[in-house]
This record gives sequence, C-alpha cells and structure tokens, in this order.
Amino acid sequence: MTIADSELHSRRTSVGEAPDHSAAIAEPVLLVIADISGYTRYMTANAKTLAHSQTIITELVKAIIRQIELPLEVAKLEGDAVFLFCRKQHGSKPWPETKKIIGDNLITFFLMFSEKIRELSQSTTCTCNACTHIEQLRLKIVVHSGEALFHRVLNFVELAGVDVIIVHRLLKNSVAADQYLLLTEAAQHDLEFSGDLHLSNSAETYDDIGRIKTLVYLPDGQPEVAPTNTPFTSRFGKSWKLFCKLWFAPYSFPPRLAHVTSDVSKAGRIGFAFLTLMLTPIYLPVGTMFVLFHAWRKRSQLRRHDDGHEHRGDGSCCDGH
Repeated sequence: MTIADSELHSRRTSVGEAPDHSAAIAEPVLLVIADISGYTRYMTANAKTLAHSQTIITELVKAIIRQIELPLEVAKLEGDAVFLFCRKQHGSKPWPETKKIIGDNLITFFLMFSEKIRELSQSTTCTCNACTHIEQLRLKIVVHSGEALFHRVLNFVELAGVDVIIVHRLLKNSVAADQYLLLTEAAQHDLEFSGDLHLSNSAETYDDIGRIKTLVYLPDGQPEVAPTNTPFTSRFGKSWKLFCKLWFAPYSFPPRLAHVTSDVSKAGRIGFAFLTLMLTPIYLPVGTMFVLFHAWRKRSQLRRHDDGHEHRGDGSCCDGH
C-alpha cells in the first residue's frame, strides 16, 4: 500500500460500509475528478527525476485528499488524479445547501493546490528538473452530474455507468488552458458558488457519446500571496521531511501516473536505487547541512523582503517577488 493509498484508506467514510443492495440501483450523483499535470518527458528523463516527480505528485495528491470534506467522498485514486463523488440522496443536509458547500470546496481546491505548490518549491533543496519545475504543475477539475451504479469489490465500492464514463472522457477536452474547472450543464445546475465566477460556454464532442455542453472557469487570475515569515524550525522541518522523501524515493512504490512518462528502464531504476543506498551514509549528513543552510537563507530573504515594506492585502505590491 502506498502512502497516498494509506491516506485514502484513512479518509474513506460511510461509502466503504454501503449496503450490498445498492449494487443494482442507479443513484443520482455528482462526479468530480481532480487531475494533476504539468511534467513533460524532458523533466523525467532519468531515474532520479522520475522518482522525484512521482514523490512530488504523491504529496500533492495527499494534500487534495486531506482537503476533501463531506458530502464529497473519495471513490478511488487514479494515479495523478483523484476521483470523487457525492450521493445526492444520502446527504445529511438539504441539496440546496449541499451544492453550495461543494461549489465552495471546488474553488478551495485551487487555493490549497497553489499553497502546496509554493510550500514544495520553497522547501526543496534539489536542483533536478522535476524539483526545479514544481511550479509548472497545474490542477484540472472536471465535474459532471448524472447517475451511477454502486457495487462492492472486496472492501471497496466501485462506481459504474455511462455518466462515470463521461466524466472520465471529459479529461480529454479542447480547453486551451493548463488549469481550469470544467462543468457540464448538468453539473452547473447541481452547484452553487459564493463568489461571482466567470464561466465561459463551451462544448465537447465524442464519437461514442455525442456533444456535451460545458462551462469553463479559469482560476489563473487569483492574486499572489505575499511571503510570510514562518518560524525557522517550521521551514527546516518541512525541508527536511521533503529531502528525506526525495532521497528515498527510489525505494517507494508510487502508483502509475498518467501524466508522468519516461524512457527510464527498469535496470536504470534499480541502478539508481543501488547508488542511493551506497551514498546514504555519506549524503544524509551532508544533506542535513544543505537543508539547514536552505532554511536559514529563506529566513534572510524574508527579512530583506519585509524591511521597510508594508504589504498590500492582495500581494500586488510585490510583483510576484
């Protein structure tokens, strides 16, 4: 069981205890897929960058899972994507109230994702292509409303049906953006957002499904958050944990990631794992010094940033610096 799978197992709720009679009944559901992409083949060209890219995406997947709250539930992990659902007839609150909670949660996913990206990029001491391109990773969310069949497979509940196929098919779309929220018309009627979102009308066509009307929201206009002067111990702790996860990444067993491709052979991965094992007694103490220096340098940078400078609430005074 991978770390992300363990996280998923701990977050499963009543869906894991669904009665067997639900297997033959199609229920109205809201279906959501949160998909992470951004790494290119160039960025994962060798065993080290491949292992690090898998570790980084696993950290992002875990962050998404931690953000999930009822009435949304995790159906399954699909590599670098998380498949979610909401059973419309099983909620503890009226649907008009529920759809506003879900709408706000979806927007929160983008904010959380940006914060986690910032944390990882500031915490890493590695200079490989995967680690230096963390900020190129993006989140795509696809939402569809319809019906699904629930059936038990061992201790898990699987979803099936045409609408489950549709929401997965919508991951391949014509949206000319690398980060977005895509809703079908059916999903729009089942969601409500607190803010004034600009939704652009669009449509997708598939040979075996036909034309699906969609709406697209682009969250790229969100303001940058000004740097915060976090304690040295916190910065060191985050950097040290990430350093250890990246260093021992060759020994982890991450799920197959759809957006992380590489030509690295199995022999190359084994060779890199063996080299890591040989260098561990030497590099762990050296790496600790790198992490200490990295955390201290960040502290100095934040001090220089704050000297004689008053931040605006939206961070625009800093011009992204």
